[in-house]
Amino acid sequence: MRERRRPPALAAEMEPARRVLLLGEGNFSFAASLCGAAGTHVVATCYESEEEVAARGRAAESIRRLRERGAEVLFSVDCTKLKDYFLPEKRDFDCIYFNFPHCGRKAGVVKNRELLAQFFHGSQDKSFCVEGALNHIFTRSMPLPYFKPMICEIELESRKVSFQVPQVLVDKINRGFLELNSNHPVRTIKEKLTAELSQAFPLQNIDYCLSLLHQGHLNGVCHSNIFWIILSPEETPSTEEMSNGLANAVLFSHVDFCRDIDKNGWVNVPEGCHISKQYYLRPSLLPYAQAIIQRGAFLPGTLHVLSGPVFRKCLIAPYSMPVFHEMVFVCAVNRGTENKCIQMLMNNIKTSIYSFHQTVPRFKVSINLQETKSFETTELNDFAAFESQLSKIQYFICMEIDPSGSCEKGFCVGIIRTAHYELVSSELVVVFASLNLDLLAMLICGISDWRMLWTSDTRFLCQFPRGELRLFKSFSLYPPSYVHDVSFWVPDGEQFDEVAFHTVARQVSGEMVVSIQLIDSFQQSETGRKSLCYRLTFQSCDKALSRQEVAGMQLLFRKEINQRLRVALR
Repeated sequence: MRERRRPPALAAEMEPARRVLLLGEGNFSFAASLCGAAGTHVVATCYESEEEVAARGRAAESIRRLRERGAEVLFSVDCTKLKDYFLPEKRDFDCIYFNFPHCGRKAGVVKNRELLAQFFHGSQDKSFCVEGALNHIFTRSMPLPYFKPMICEIELESRKVSFQVPQVLVDKINRGFLELNSNHPVRTIKEKLTAELSQAFPLQNIDYCLSLLHQGHLNGVCHSNIFWIILSPEETPSTEEMSNGLANAVLFSHVDFCRDIDKNGWVNVPEGCHISKQYYLRPSLLPYAQAIIQRGAFLPGTLHVLSGPVFRKCLIAPYSMPVFHEMVFVCAVNRGTENKCIQMLMNNIKTSIYSFHQTVPRFKVSINLQETKSFETTELNDFAAFESQLSKIQYFICMEIDPSGSCEKGFCVGIIRTAHYELVSSELVVVFASLNLDLLAMLICGISDWRMLWTSDTRFLCQFPRGELRLFKSFSLYPPSYVHDVSFWVPDGEQFDEVAFHTVARQVSGEMVVSIQLIDSFQQSETGRKSLCYRLTFQSCDKALSRQEVAGMQLLFRKEINQRLRVALR
């Protein structure tokens, strides 16, 4: 009789899609149920012998069902020595289940934890109480990184200079999220916005390199929000070099804390340093946008687009970010038509953002233009509050992820401001619009922690193939959190800088502090001394974080705030 062969396609369909290993089975009822799932090959193991298990109720029937369906059933398997039972080519499993890991009888918690530490094993032949039971979900995680100081070299004023990157930004400099080969969500949003706006305006991208450093003084801006860089030569330049202006080409060092800034907001230059210029990491692209209108190549009626990362010190919160990608639009229009230009900008931004709903099904949004006078200062989020310091804002671009809610309870993702400049004609008015691309990406893709945008874990970008926008699925479902308190006396006669306090926490923890709360404050009536107590919560969104590592961070934090902020620890 000639053998009939299945067609190759049909044979491929019948092959198991995944291999599943079950450890510590009791009566094999769970294994028998799972074995019915399509595309699953079950390997069920038990610590006892087959004779011991078969004596249990319904166990023999479950074992028979498993074998009839092609499952592998193994007995007397010690889960701490799995290599003894599986050849190297048989050790690849898609999933490993260990239900109710237990040493048996009246084993205590310590023994059961030791069992888990040796790789999930144990079982007993009595029923378990499942009320209040815990599910332990183990996923692969990268170890906690420790970043070394970084020197960044750039071109400034036609010279190559270098500066030390502030420690909290070491892993965020030159990440290239907006480059052509990037699939990062912030680039996808930028490209979609650009494409939409190009339908309504002649559009020109400003593609020349924008310097990371600004020079001078920012009027109206709180200087504790700035990452300052001061010129600090390793070797004192000669008189001839000074006269020739070569003193700029020296090593930079950074200033992170308010004690290095005088009452007027200027950086205190160390004694013996002959450099007068001050620099800081750019907190906004607005100065570049303002510079564009002074250039002869500026075309009225054309929408000029700038984009890139900007850097701002801020309080620790899920949506407050010390670095994000800003997108700025600049357009000059005839006086009297600026409101029409603003509305066109807003309509196209709305259309682009609403189009994301098609690719992110669960995404619901309402986006509106709100006059700034309708907001109190305390209602502004971190992005809007800083923007309002730079210059007068006419409108906030507000986004609410629940359309039934009020936009005032949502997020300010952008701003629009106008300015009168004399260009070709004094009748021209310049319209500036700015968007926080990172905040948009978080709201659109359902990312609840800004740190996730900067993760180096490949499981993040894998969720956005070819630059598609999708609803983000966290790969760290139950990250452990650790709480530590710190209390101290504030220096007499000084205003406590909370932003600097949060910045130290960022630095010593590598962004592992997820929240800081003031839980107690009191002032001595006799001396007037003020004491504060803060609660820090440490939690990683993508790394393995241990209790011992957190304890070390807390000790370093106490040391740093004592030295840098001059507080007296209690």
